[in-house]
Order: sequence, then C-alpha cells, then structure tokens
Amino acid sequence: MVIKEVSIVTARTNSRRFPNKTIMKIKNDLRSIDIVIERAKKIGYPVILATSTDPSDDVLAEIAKEHNVEIFRGSLLNKIKRLYDCFKEYGIEYACIIEADDIAFDYDLYHYGMLELEKNEFDMIMYPDNIVTGLFLLNLRRNAIEKLYAVAPDEKINTDVVITKLLEKTELNVSRLEVEPYATDKKIRLTLDYPDDLRFFKELYKNIDILSSGKTIIDFCENNKSIMEINFHKHKDYLENQEKSVIKHESE
Repeated sequence: MVIKEVSIVTARTNSRRFPNKTIMKIKNDLRSIDIVIERAKKIGYPVILATSTDPSDDVLAEIAKEHNVEIFRGSLLNKIKRLYDCFKEYGIEYACIIEADDIAFDYDLYHYGMLELEKNEFDMIMYPDNIVTGLFLLNLRRNAIEKLYAVAPDEKINTDVVITKLLEKTELNVSRLEVEPYATDKKIRLTLDYPDDLRFFKELYKNIDILSSGKTIIDFCENNKSIMEINFHKHKDYLENQEKSVIKHESE
C-alpha cells in the first residue's frame, strides 16, 4: 500500500515516567490513544499508528484495528528509525507526526502545516518556541526523515526527546509555523506525562467534546482557571526532564 500524505501517531506503552499512560481511561471507556487517533482523523489524511515490535505494544496493534487505521511496528527506542521504516514501508512523501502524549493537539494547525509544507520548499514545519505545551506539531517530507535517520540509525538510540539536537546535525530547511495568539504564551499543559496531567485531561474532557478544536480547548481552559492549575505546576519538572534526556543523549 502506498500512502503519499498521512498522519502518523507515534505511541508506546513502555513509558519510563508514567507506564501505560497511552492506554489510560480519560472519558468513560475512551483511552488516551483512542482520543489521539480520532483527533488525528480530523486532520484529513489517512492515519497510521506507529508503535514498536515489543510485546508490550500488542495492545496498541489491537486498538489500531478497532479504529480502522493502519498499524506499523518498528524500533522500540529509536523513534526516528521507526518513522523512517514507516515512510519506507508505505511510500510516504509527506506526514504529520503526532505524539500520543498530546491528547488535545490542534488538528487545524497540523492541516495548515501540511499545506505549507506541500506548497513551499521546506523539509520540515515545526511549532514556534512559545507554543502551548501539547500543541506541538511536526510536518515532514520524506527527505527530512531520511536525513534525520542518517545521523541516528542505531536501533538502541532513544530519540524520543532529542529531535532538536538531531536537527543541529542535519542541513534541513526548517520553518516555524506562524500561529494565532490563542496557541502561544499560555500557562497551560496539554500533554500527558504525569498523574496530574491525567487528572487534568479527565476534567477537561468531562466538560468538552474530545474532538473540540484547539482554540475551543484553550478558550475553555482560560475561562476555567482551576482546571489549568491541576497540572501546570508540573511544567518545570517536564522541562528539567527534557533537558536531562538531552544531556544523557549527548554523553552517550
């Protein structure tokens, strides 16, 4: 099967800080990965769930079937290799790369980013530095993942949080997407890394639909400050852990 344009959801159950967060219940029987997949469909392209070949991720393969989306299984640690192999398997030319942690990601931003990628000469479209955490977006051409893989081909490299460092070793033409003010400079966490984040998302989706737009989600949070306070205090820990991961990667 050849899929020229696609949305790829990257997911594992084997998370060091918060194991099985990908399959935790958020709203009724809906797990976090269920919400991410259904939001990914809103971008407007076929969806592939890219996970590992590790037996711990067998559950994700079954979930992909439940949602009638493609499943790709590859490297456990090296997400760049997993994506590279996925691109190769399906003949992908352009892709939206969605992290399973970001269960309130903005599908409108991804759609806009893909249009920008296709009509310009950029290799990659990324989010601006001041984006709300969890509204991250990444749109790639085939040549971008090939160049990233060339500098990180080792199966044992953990590339989950070091893509910005890998970019320094490539010559990619990267553009930062211009976004509306609602998506930037807010004290809001829209990513799932800690138990407090789980509490936040349960409260959020108790009050709004799981397919609400990114702007609707941000507006709701700003009008309900108590929800924002559930997990934003973890943001400092999140940033420190990211920095530690980068330092560890550079020392290996």
